[in-house]
Order: sequence, then C-alpha cells, then structure tokens
Amino acid sequence: MKLNKVKNFLLLGDYRIRVTFRDGYVGEVDLWPLFEHPRGPLKEPFRDPAFFQKAFLDHDVLAWPNGYDICPDVLRYYCEQGRVTSQEDMNAYFNPQTSALVLNDKPQSK
Repeated sequence: MKLNKVKNFLLLGDYRIRVTFRDGYVGEVDLWPLFEHPRGPLKEPFRDPAFFQKAFLDHDVLAWPNGYDICPDVLRYYCEQGRVTSQEDMNAYFNPQTSALVLNDKPQSK
C-alpha cells in the first residue's frame, strides 16, 4: 500500500470536505461522524462548526490548530468509501490478515 499525501482541500460547508491527493484522486466526504460524539480533549472543539473551518495542511496531512489530524491514508479510505466507516471496517481494510485472527484467551479444555 502506498502512502497518500493531501495536495489540497476545499471545505464545502458543515463538516463536508473535498480532498485532492498528490496522485490526482479527488474525493468528498462528510466528516461529521468523527465529531458527532466527541470523546477527549482533541475532539471537543469540533462541537463548534467554526473550529472545523480552521483546517489546514501540515506536511500533506489535514490538521487543526489543536493538534488533531487525520492520517491521509484514512482520509483517502473515507473518500473512496464515500463516508466515515466504523473502526472495524477500517481495521479490516488496513489489516486484512488480522481480521481472521481469533484471540484464545481461555485455556482449552481437554
């Protein structure tokens, strides 16, 4: 898997964004689900839509003044899916070999 880099972005209103990646791919996604139920100090400021509008690029990564950022590979995945996905779906996509693993945390009976 190659690393994605964000070339530029356009805020479309609310929490929607259009992203252009360095390889020419352009995608749009509504990032509201990431902030709908903020947990932790990095996501709290996003309760105010005006804070979302303060997005900027920091070394090809979409970021905000409080230090929150979104990995370009994850952002690309969201754009390709057309939505923010569940953590389970994302884990299966990025680590397909681990999705089939089973945790054996109990002793096996004989």
